Amino acid sequence: MNDAIAVVGAGIAGLSLVDALLERGMRPSELIVIDAGDPHRGSNAPATVLHPFAGRTMAPGEEHWRAFLKSWETLKRWCAREDEPLWRPAPMMRLMEGDKLSAKLEESWEEGRARYPEVVKSRRVEGDESVRLLPSWQGAPALVYEPAAAVDLPGLCAALLKRAKERGVRVVQGEVADLRGGEEGWVIGFAGGAPALRVARVVLATGAALGALLGEADLRERPGEVGVWEATGPLEDLNVMINSAANLFERPDGRVGVGSTYLKREGWREREDAEADRELREKMAAALGGADPGTALEIWRGVRGIYGSDHRPLVGPVAGERELFVMAGFGSKGLTWAPAMGQVLAAHLLEGAAIWDVVDARRARRMRLRA
Repeated sequence: MNDAIAVVGAGIAGLSLVDALLERGMRPSELIVIDAGDPHRGSNAPATVLHPFAGRTMAPGEEHWRAFLKSWETLKRWCAREDEPLWRPAPMMRLMEGDKLSAKLEESWEEGRARYPEVVKSRRVEGDESVRLLPSWQGAPALVYEPAAAVDLPGLCAALLKRAKERGVRVVQGEVADLRGGEEGWVIGFAGGAPALRVARVVLATGAALGALLGEADLRERPGEVGVWEATGPLEDLNVMINSAANLFERPDGRVGVGSTYLKREGWREREDAEADRELREKMAAALGGADPGTALEIWRGVRGIYGSDHRPLVGPVAGERELFVMAGFGSKGLTWAPAMGQVLAAHLLEGAAIWDVVDARRARRMRLRA
């Protein structure tokens, strides 16, 4: 398969690219997806949202809006073509808690809202309207905006992978242990001694695992955890999704997702679920008026990858390497960027289209294959 493209990673990054390549007419027989099935990758988080203001400002730049709008439309199209519910659109309510961060958020909203895209609606609420949306907030100020949605990210990835396989894409289960490039393409070796693959081009969409294959580029892990609760007691009948110390929202299946708590890189795998449960409930307290939601049904703990030098995604060719590409470094903003970047990288691979400057992986000039 010397003309094939191998996409290493079957999370939201890799599968966004695969879907975009197929939509642009690439033959499924020339595509290989390699999946290590890591349960700790960010795409396995059971509580995920897509909304316009995932950071600490409500006046994001032009490239953010460009990515968000493209990803939103892509997500809407994906979810519409599947029979099972994969998302639940709802307004997001960002609670103004009287601290410095809240003041900065409101200031940035006042500054930026005149430049919001037409599809993005926002308003400030307090008093009766605030009570109607979230009674436990007792009428205190908040910013409400949409579009936003809770997303069944594991279910979405499973649907994208199933669709790719049904169209004829080859899926290989295994962990890449070795990459060797040459004039005739790439040889991919696997842990455990499975037969190697030879392909023309390789795209590394491996999230936090990217640093195991590429080094010297300030690739970092960002661990975190989320929880899932039954929608009972104080969690019944959420009218909005809530952005406070943690996101709090009804999932497509009717249960409630809460997160994310960020963890130190050292020792996160050994952390006890009881500690996570307690910390997530503490983060829910303000939004729920102090009411106790009970014990979580599920705690998920995992790790996302970021490019530490500027915290922007890495998309496109690896500088100094022939026919080697990356699509990674999305951190906690995978749904904001990955669906859009799948289309950008697919256009580059098939048509030579330009990579957006803000994410171009060639800025990480020290990134090299590990020996």
